This record gives sequence, structure tokens and C-alpha cells, in this order.
Amino acid sequence: MKAFTPKKWATENTERKEIFSELSVFSVAIILVFLLGACGASGDEVVETSPTVTPQTITDFRVVVASDDISYQYPRIPLILQDGNDWITGADKVEVAAFDLSQDEPELVWQGAATRYNDYALPYWVVYPEVDHPGEWGLVVDTTLGATTARLQIVVELVAETNSPAVGTMPPASENRTLATEPELAKLTSAAAPDPDLYQQTIAAAMASGKPSVITFATPGFCQTRYCTPVVDSVSAAKEQFGDAANFIHVEVYKEFSPLVLADEMAEWGLVTEPWTFVLDGDGRIAARLGGPVSPQELADELEKVEQAN
Repeated sequence: MKAFTPKKWATENTERKEIFSELSVFSVAIILVFLLGACGASGDEVVETSPTVTPQTITDFRVVVASDDISYQYPRIPLILQDGNDWITGADKVEVAAFDLSQDEPELVWQGAATRYNDYALPYWVVYPEVDHPGEWGLVVDTTLGATTARLQIVVELVAETNSPAVGTMPPASENRTLATEPELAKLTSAAAPDPDLYQQTIAAAMASGKPSVITFATPGFCQTRYCTPVVDSVSAAKEQFGDAANFIHVEVYKEFSPLVLADEMAEWGLVTEPWTFVLDGDGRIAARLGGPVSPQELADELEKVEQAN
């Protein structure tokens, strides 16, 4: 990949197009935390925005897209910021510009600020770029840390049809194992300190209850990164906040731990990575699909949207 010298934001689209035209190959950074492991992206230069302030040192800036199977119609893109293998926790602002790479010359289509979620084991950012077709989209990510702005270009693939249930569709009414069918909690989850409340109900029963539901597919004991283990904790936290107003279910990725055997629900739901968290409305339809990290606040925000829509 050619060396890339970051430029200041331009007010004209033409200069922003030049940013992508300088690259012959785009870097893709996606964490496929289940089965495929984790990977990072190459870093770019850091721009000092003020000569009078000593900037935070960043030697290997990376932006990681912590999900896959992202729909262009519901493009939730969770971003993790790293300096090498270290998590960047002190970012003040993250701005994203989306470029349409299907054109002969990349065209700026959308730009906006990402939302930071600090109420997670490690902070992450989420952006929903407004795009109108599937395919490869170039993202320019500007991260501000005090007097320093770091810029990186990545490419994400937004698909026309997702493998797992899409927003607005009815998911499988799975008859997942519960404490009623498997009273030994250690066989239902790999969590070190599991919450029994998450194993009381089948997905089928939750969908028929007339209440919103949160269903997370995760393996806290076998997750390969720090990004995914806390997701089940977020579900428990949301359960404490919303109580009986919604259903909360954890489906362990594995139905057997030695050797590891995938749960039947993974295939039913078309899942080949984890973690995935789905918010269902009172009719049982998918209202939100959240790949990768999900904080209690983000989960609460999605549940409140469902409540307001009713």
C-alpha cells in the first residue's frame, strides 16, 4: 500500500476524493471474534493540530471494525481504536466520512460523528453512515485526542442480504435449552459467574410473550478477545434496568465444551461469528442487530426505541 500523508479536512468534495484516489489498495480491519480470530489494520501518520501543546504519542494508529455481516440498510459499524495492541481510551472525538468506491473516482456520500460508549469494559465507538447501496465503502476515520488528530482509511463491506436475521424480519422461534430442560447451569453457559435469569426462557416463548426481547449469542468463556466477553454482562445490566418489561436471553455458542460443539441455534440463526445481540419488538420482529461489543447504555437505547415505537 502506498504511503498516505493525512490532510486537513477540506470543504470541497474534490479534495476528499483525492484522499482515496491516492491508495491503490485499501486496508480492511474486521474482528471475526469467533472461528476466524482477530486481526488489525495498518496505521497511518499522526497530525499535530497545535505546535504549542505536546500531543499524546501514537506510534501505530489502528481502527478496527468489530463486527461483520453488516447490512447497508442498517449499517451499525462499531469501531475500536488502538495504538498497536493498546486500546485508545482517551479519544475526545471520532469523525467518519464515507466514500462510495463503486464510482471511477470515490465520491463523498456521508460524514458525521461517531457515538462513544464508555460504559463497557473498554470503550468503543459506533457510527451509522447513510448509504444507498451494498458494496465496498471507504471510511476516513479522524480521531481527536487532545492536541492530536490521527487519521486512517479503511474499507468495509456492506451487504445486501445478511446471513443472520435482518432488521424487520421474523427470526427463528428457537427452542433453546433452558434451566427447565437442563438444570445444570454450567452446561448452559461458559460464563464464570452466570446470571440464572438469562436461562429461564426459550426464544420461541419470548417471541410469543408480546414483550420486547434481548437475545445474545456469545461464549464468554471461550471468546478470543476482550471485546466480546462483557456482552453478556451488558444484557444482565439491561435486565436489571428494565426488569419484567422485556425478556433477556443468553444463548451459549457451544452446546458441548469438551470437545467444542456448536449450538444448534447458531446454524438456525445463520451465525458464523460471535458475539451477536438482537433486540426484538413486541411482535417478535428484529428491531436491532448488534454485532460485536454492546454496552448497557447502547442496549438500553435500543430498547427505549422499541418502547417508543409501540
